Amino acid sequence: MQAKSLDAQDLRWPWVTAAALAGLAALSVATPLSVLGGAAAIIFIGLGVFRNPHHRVAGGAIVSVGVGLMVPGLPALLLQGVNSL
Repeated sequence: MQAKSLDAQDLRWPWVTAAALAGLAALSVATPLSVLGGAAAIIFIGLGVFRNPHHRVAGGAIVSVGVGLMVPGLPALLLQGVNSL
């Protein structure tokens, strides 16, 4: 059975917003690289869950959390990298 692709419609935008706020809080206690690493792990877990046709909603919610954590983490990591030059 082929799984359909993950689209922007499958993301839960309130979850993305809440995770972005949590990501901002996480940046105050952790490095941007660790926040992005955790977000990437959450996204990969969510994509694995999303492949199962019975758990698409849960997979979409898990991916939404990972994407939300990446929103504040990526600019912070880029700024840290530029400042290190």
